[in-house]
Amino acid sequence: MRQLLKITFIILATTVAFTACRGNEEDIIPSGNYSPIRGGFPQDSTALDTLIYEIKQEYGVYLLYKDVKEVDMNRDWISAGTGDIYVAGYEHERDDTAWFLPESHLPYYVDFFRKDIFPNISKEFAQSTFPVKIYMIHNLRTEPRDFGEDSGEVSGGTDLNPYKTIKLGNFDNWAISFPDSVIFGTTSNASYSLKQQRCVFMINVINNSVEKGELVSPDEFWNDYDMRDSVKVNVKDMDAANSLYNLGFVDMLEEKFGTGRSTEVIKPLPVTSKTELETSYWRKGNNFDLFKAYMMNAMWFTPEEFHARYNTEKFTKIKEKYEFVVDYIKDEYGLDLVGIAYGKRNEDTDEKL
Repeated sequence: MRQLLKITFIILATTVAFTACRGNEEDIIPSGNYSPIRGGFPQDSTALDTLIYEIKQEYGVYLLYKDVKEVDMNRDWISAGTGDIYVAGYEHERDDTAWFLPESHLPYYVDFFRKDIFPNISKEFAQSTFPVKIYMIHNLRTEPRDFGEDSGEVSGGTDLNPYKTIKLGNFDNWAISFPDSVIFGTTSNASYSLKQQRCVFMINVINNSVEKGELVSPDEFWNDYDMRDSVKVNVKDMDAANSLYNLGFVDMLEEKFGTGRSTEVIKPLPVTSKTELETSYWRKGNNFDLFKAYMMNAMWFTPEEFHARYNTEKFTKIKEKYEFVVDYIKDEYGLDLVGIAYGKRNEDTDEKL
């Protein structure tokens, strides 16, 4: 009993000392499944750090770019199943500093959140749906884990493509990484890549909200879809009376939005009957695939692109459903799908480019 009291006293004393050193109680992040913020927050005293701190105060999200360690990305629960580990920096860098974001990269990341993400969401939605911490990592990627000479085993393959948004488990942190060519605009498709990253990030946010049961599709959306008829569906001729578009179904998009593979984001579906439509698009618990397909289309295509793609003057049901989803998600959750589609806002006029 005495030993237990002694241990308890040591833990309490350590906690009090740590709190005193930090000097700001609200910025202490708990341990356990939560990796710590090292060195205090904000992490520097530049103008950008002031913006980062303002984002934290407004939305409750820590944007971190310093004092990140490999252990933050490679806990046991992350690598379970694949054995792959996350690495950062260039291939010749394997020390802790490889994880730090270069100073010249930071403006791009801050602008991404300040202009592309947060103007399109409400404070309440961010606080309930975003992770506590978002690590901004230089050249984040995965490599196989070497289990040692005795085992003779190496896990998985290697993913050297750094351009991704990675959701790290269901705990407190995600990580985001942009390649140098996108940050400095040295690639011809930098703006397209930014659009991909913006949509990948936001579908992770939406999925997180769906999984928590906070974002749901209203019955009003589904009321005039009748799936009882087993008539054949024409997926080749979209002008046919029984085409997907005429029945009010939009194309499904892949959740990676083509990142790392191609510029094609449409997910091909071998749908030939209404029974298969139900399997692919219909509401199953919280998955509500058709409603989600409309959300993804609305954040990927601008309104002009959407109406042109689906010829909404002809396919009026698609037009009605699109407008319903856009308005419902904005009114109920403060999430501006159209703003995500347009992307960066002009810093001076705060208008979408």
